[in-house]
This record gives sequence, structure tokens and C-alpha cells, in this order.
Amino acid sequence: MSDAGIAYIQMSAEKRRSLAARDSIKRFLHTVRSFPDRLLRRRRHLATRERLSRIKRPRSVLVVCHGNICRSPYLEAVLKRALPDIRVGSAGFVGPGRAVPPFALAVSAQRGLDLSGFRSRPLVPAIVRDADLVVVMDVYQARYVERYFGMPRKRIVIAGDLDPLPSATRAIVDPWEQPMDVFVSAFNRLDRCAATLVSLL
Repeated sequence: MSDAGIAYIQMSAEKRRSLAARDSIKRFLHTVRSFPDRLLRRRRHLATRERLSRIKRPRSVLVVCHGNICRSPYLEAVLKRALPDIRVGSAGFVGPGRAVPPFALAVSAQRGLDLSGFRSRPLVPAIVRDADLVVVMDVYQARYVERYFGMPRKRIVIAGDLDPLPSATRAIVDPWEQPMDVFVSAFNRLDRCAATLVSLL
């Protein structure tokens, strides 16, 4: 038996009940916080599809995530492969020149995408101004791009709103420093979002 297993057995019954109660509270709070996303998911998905089906085909798409080393480079590569006539780039809120982490490289390679030469770049006004459509990973990034860079809301898409399948949250989970399965799950979801976007453009 592992040290952790022995420690759990030796733990008092009161301590185990306390930990179980804390875990229950965490699960409950997560359920409560994610309820609006689950409730509004279908409406947001249909509204996003409708909005994108009415816009002029973009000449350029910018994909944004926090660090520009996991989610946005992957989605950028997927969209570049599917939309060769559209200029696709990515950027993030953290410093430049950082490489894609090993798990992201491995999962991307399994899907025929080579991100080994990718380096992050910061989100700056000129990059945003040059984009016809900006795809972000969560509502906070959408608000920031709208307020700080002056991008019209109609030209910003939250990637999770493109996902045709239900998910616990509207945001695309950031897999940074997480196990491989979190990368797989996030990239699977980004593949579905990309497929929706491509079908509408």
C-alpha cells in the first residue's frame, strides 16, 4: 500500500469526514458556478452560429489565449490547415518568445500538427486592429479585447460558444501545467469549435 493510503487509514474518522465535507462543498460550488453556462449554452451556440453566418468572410482571424503557448497556437494551426485562404494568427497576454509545452507538442503531433517552431507573441493593439475576427477562450478575454483594444463585440467570438456539445464551462480550460489528459480534452474541444467555425466561414 502507498504512503498516501496508509496515511488515509491512520487519519481519524473526524478528519476524514471533514475532508469529505470540504470536497462536497467544492463540488457543489463548482456546480452552482457553472450552472449559467450550462443553462445558456444552447442559446449562445445558436446565436453565435447565426451571427457568424451573416458576417462577411474574414480575411484574417486572430486566436487569443492567456499565454499563447497551449490553446491559441493549437487552434491557430487547426484553422490554418482548414482555411488556407484566411490569414490566421495568435497572441496572448504574457511575454513573447515562449515555446509550446511538451504535452501540447505531443497531442498536436498525434493530430498531424507541428508546433515545435512556434513562439508566443504578446497581444498588442496593431495585431488586434489587423484582425477581422478575434476568437478568445473565455468571457473575460472577450471583455478585455473589447474594452482595452476597442474591438467591436460582433467581431469577437468566445470559442466555447462554437462547441456543439455540452460542457461544464463556457471557457476552454487552460491545460497549462496539467496532465496530458487535460490537453487532450481541451484540444478535442478546440477541434469541435474549429469545425463549427470552418463550416460557417
